[in-house]
Amino acid sequence: MGRFRHEVREPTDAGWTRGNGRDVATKFEHEQSFTADPVTVMAMLRDPAYVQEKGERTGSHDITVEVSEAADGGVVISSTRSMPADVPSFAAPFVGDTITITEVQTWGPVGADGNASATVTVSFNSPISYSGTIDLSANDSGATALNAGEFKAGVPFIGGKVERVAADQTQRYLAKEVTVAAEWLAQQG
Repeated sequence: MGRFRHEVREPTDAGWTRGNGRDVATKFEHEQSFTADPVTVMAMLRDPAYVQEKGERTGSHDITVEVSEAADGGVVISSTRSMPADVPSFAAPFVGDTITITEVQTWGPVGADGNASATVTVSFNSPISYSGTIDLSANDSGATALNAGEFKAGVPFIGGKVERVAADQTQRYLAKEVTVAAEWLAQQG
């Protein structure tokens, strides 16, 4: 399940502006359901082998993964991956033939209830970025990860269209991740 919408907000000092001088972003939200409890899902998410396999199974290459444990029990998961640019013609001049994605998830410690939260930043080899959060919590059949944030593109006139393309591709990526995760968890368990 995912949804995204284009939203105009008042400008901020650090915001992106276009045309009318107002801050513009495409809001993104996507919920993932996993067939294991949050603690097991968190162990999977922080496993470099899983991050590598997830990248490969979603069409990426040249994947690098770094997992750094924090003193408070949290973890920083950094990955860079490249993939063929499958974008509409209006976006191709800003992207090229290959998209390189650098993602950093900064997770806090897993709580006593098994829940955990992360801040996420994603940068691309193009004038677009994503920032948001992931909230991992228990549900009746395992765990749910709610991904929420916004895409910002610094592209005059068509930035909103570029953001919506990125949101759509991210939604497909996260849906594929659920399939990869289910297979990973079945192999591990």
